[in-house]
Amino acid sequence: MSGKAEPKDWDLASREKRPSPLGSTLFVGLRAADAVLQYHILRQGWATDAVTYLGGQAVPTVGAGPLGLTPYGAVLTALGAGTSFKHVLWQVAISEQEMKPGAAVLISAFNTLFNSANTLLLAWALSSAAPVDLPPSASIGEVLLSSPSLLTGVSLFGLGIVTELFSEFQRKAFKAKPENKGKPYGGGLWSLATNINYGGYTLWRTGYAMAAAGPVWGLAIGGWFFYDFASRAIPVLDRYCTDKVRLSWYVTVF
Repeated sequence: MSGKAEPKDWDLASREKRPSPLGSTLFVGLRAADAVLQYHILRQGWATDAVTYLGGQAVPTVGAGPLGLTPYGAVLTALGAGTSFKHVLWQVAISEQEMKPGAAVLISAFNTLFNSANTLLLAWALSSAAPVDLPPSASIGEVLLSSPSLLTGVSLFGLGIVTELFSEFQRKAFKAKPENKGKPYGGGLWSLATNINYGGYTLWRTGYAMAAAGPVWGLAIGGWFFYDFASRAIPVLDRYCTDKVRLSWYVTVF
């Protein structure tokens, strides 16, 4: 037998519908804490200090804008907070699956790692999508319009977040009806793609990365998540759905 791991070995989701107060609370707390962490990395100058320490040229992130940041720093902080909001909302209002404590920690750490990479890269002049030659008094609107990468990234982020959340709420509403128990949902946004929620996630991850460090970083992150979903997450979900249909057929027949 080959020692190669099966796709199911890489799945953190339990797929079991049961309460998990400890794991859920841990997940919500860690994801909320990440928003605070990303803010402090910029507000305390940790990102610029790290860039300078490594010999790079830093982009200022502390200023007279919202939250004591530059307008660009404030926009990226809002994107980081948006990822936390999305995950918290999903956990408390959408998900019915068990969230094991171990999975809560790993998923939170995974997202914090990617968010922190964006936060550090936005403070490095070589990679940052921050607009240049703007006065310190520039508004957030002026900052957005002065950087195509930032504007495109923010747009993709918003589209991805809305797509993922709205599709999940549509499916939840469908599943809440007793007559739809055990049935797959293919209406609404799900009529556009079988795994539209994964597509939304990939879009906002791409947009966040692009807003932080330009199109090369954005496409690299988007490509990685696309590959991961196509080669791991979607096959795992397909296997789960196939087994569930087989079990339903067996129970019905016998």
